[in-house]
Amino acid sequence: MKPLKVYKKNPRLIAINIWILLFYKNRALDKILNTSFDFKKLETRDKSFLYLLLNTAMRRHKHAETIYNQYSNFGIDKKNRLLNSILTMATVEIIWLKIPPYAVIDEAVKYSKNLIGEKQAKLVNAILRKIALNIDECIKSTFDNTRNLPEWLLNSWTSSYGQENVREIVNIAMSRPPLDIVVSNRISKTQFEELKSAVQGIEIFPNVLRCMFKNPVETIPYYSDGVWWIQDAASQIACNLLLSKLKIYFSCENNLIKVLDMCSAPGGKTAQLLDNGMDVISIEKSKFRSKAFLTNMKRLNFNSKLINVEAELYKPDFDYDVILIDAPCSATGTIRKNADIFIKAPPQNLNDFTSLQDKILKNASKILNKNGLIMYVTCSLQKIEGERRIEKFLHENKNFSIIPFLDDEYPQISRCITEEGFIRILPNHFNFNDKNVMDGSDGFFIALLKMEK
Repeated sequence: MKPLKVYKKNPRLIAINIWILLFYKNRALDKILNTSFDFKKLETRDKSFLYLLLNTAMRRHKHAETIYNQYSNFGIDKKNRLLNSILTMATVEIIWLKIPPYAVIDEAVKYSKNLIGEKQAKLVNAILRKIALNIDECIKSTFDNTRNLPEWLLNSWTSSYGQENVREIVNIAMSRPPLDIVVSNRISKTQFEELKSAVQGIEIFPNVLRCMFKNPVETIPYYSDGVWWIQDAASQIACNLLLSKLKIYFSCENNLIKVLDMCSAPGGKTAQLLDNGMDVISIEKSKFRSKAFLTNMKRLNFNSKLINVEAELYKPDFDYDVILIDAPCSATGTIRKNADIFIKAPPQNLNDFTSLQDKILKNASKILNKNGLIMYVTCSLQKIEGERRIEKFLHENKNFSIIPFLDDEYPQISRCITEEGFIRILPNHFNFNDKNVMDGSDGFFIALLKMEK
């Protein structure tokens, strides 16, 4: 299907065009928006509306489809992409964005006449008017939100974590993600309290603020001072666990421990390590991501060392004491931040990810000192990218063993420790307040391995 002709920078028409690329072409939202001239020409307010509309549609698409089919006499042919896309966008606006129905219906009918003809425009009008008359019923109707997941993901997660966990994960993912701010050890108590007050945040972990800040991050206090950075609460746990283990396994000062951060951009974990006095070399394959890394390090006033190279091919002149692998992965644990996971087809490249993860682990084992540590991290909920990769690595490398994590090593972590001693953080694991709006995190897998003598 050719892209729709967009008239007068209409954000609703642009949304339909993008939805077709997202839903039927399996394109990534960020990549579409970065290359869409129509989107770039929109006013800031319209961009925000379009982004909210598309993200809500991705999270609620099957629920929306159920609603509009309920008010169609014969059901809507799934092959009619334009009609389904128009009805999906309009239903989401009326039910979840709470846009006045008359405004949604009037405009939907107008552009439907141009896009799909007078006859189908009348059908759009009839269905949307019925929905508008039954908004309360649509909202209250029983619908299992897990049905919004693609079937392959629902089956995978249910098999791995059980129905109740999957239901909680999806319910967390239905909400707008909060903003997590990791605070540097260099910040003063006064600055911390002023920062916390300005963003109306709560301290969910030591030195981690969570808020629902809507404005650009550049407007957050002390941005130019470089005493905080944006990093998901679960993501920062890995380095905190690593730092606590270093006190046990190394008797020297932190700056004497040679640390390698593989796949390091955008730099949150490197920042944590540098903030704790570590001597870190970071490597990153992508020059685009490397630029973001260096920009972040400059703002944070860290003297970082970055090498552009593939992690699986890196051959240093010396071996490292500690290697952190934040492995490339399917990123399904970030579903709350990346709503397009709700509409993803089964990943054709999952085998590519696991193969690359194996290669990175293998290379890390070759450039590690005896008694050195490897921390392996992914933001995927797929066990094939986490537990299975470590099992395979240990089977092939008998000189490595698991260093288990313990209940008292970090707040609320006991629920996340597996029988093997790994960390498996599910997006529904962390509870921070009674209102639930600040609960949850990205999903992560963390394993710590030690090379024996």
